[in-house]
Amino acid sequence: MKGKRSQRKRKICLFKRAVRILLNELYCFLRKWKRRYPHGFAVICSCVIVALAVVAGCRIFMGVNHSKVYAAEERQAVNVQQNVMPSGLAGVISGVWESEYQPDAVARIGTSCEEVIVGQRLSKIHNETQKVDMSAFAQSAAENLNSQSMTMAAAPKMMSDTDYDTLLHIVEAEAGGEDIKGRIMVANVIMNRVESPQFPDSVTEVVWDTEGGYQFSPTYDGRIGTVEISPETEDAVRQALEGTDYSQGALFFVAKDQAAKENVDWFERDLKKLFEHGVHTFYTYPDGAKE
Repeated sequence: MKGKRSQRKRKICLFKRAVRILLNELYCFLRKWKRRYPHGFAVICSCVIVALAVVAGCRIFMGVNHSKVYAAEERQAVNVQQNVMPSGLAGVISGVWESEYQPDAVARIGTSCEEVIVGQRLSKIHNETQKVDMSAFAQSAAENLNSQSMTMAAAPKMMSDTDYDTLLHIVEAEAGGEDIKGRIMVANVIMNRVESPQFPDSVTEVVWDTEGGYQFSPTYDGRIGTVEISPETEDAVRQALEGTDYSQGALFFVAKDQAAKENVDWFERDLKKLFEHGVHTFYTYPDGAKE
């Protein structure tokens, strides 16, 4: 190592001496050129500046190499094959092949604009195969689906504000003096008609239907618009919409002591009687009969 060091010093000294000689010769040449060709002196000066820049760059380069040599000498000797790094495409390929495979990787969860609710933003993904019990997963999904279906089935029937208001008023007008069960039954009859293909498809249309005459006396005498809705009626309608049904499928009801005799006769003759509750008697169509 000492022999190589002294050899490099000799080369540097020779280079410096050559530079000094070159600069001296250049100075003499410029003096002669200025005397003979004064007009071209500026061009020559430019060339000299370029030459000086080149020389300075060489000196800097040599200085860097010189410092690198001393730094390298302080390191311990290692295998040459390990220190040599291929350049260009070969270096890229070599780096790829020599990279160690990591069994664990880091995955980013979300972005900086997203809120991570559980865990850290960085999580380690282990190179392990985890067994998943798909049968348990399928059973859980089926149970959730059944639970949702039961909840949806038990959920209140949805209707417009107009239909809901009409249902409240007709129940109050027809059964305002009945107990909670009697009011629920009247609401059941209205909803049974909405679901029947033989009647209109909405509460308002069912209540105000006039085909074959007025279907409900409060729409004929105007009581439907004068009643005040009581909390009991609101509770009865709520229960009916939530699925409480005592009607046995009834589509008709009548208060016999308040109805005209010919109307009562029609109920008794053309319809099938189901049961009585309070002041009302409930009916439906006979088996196999149509309106």
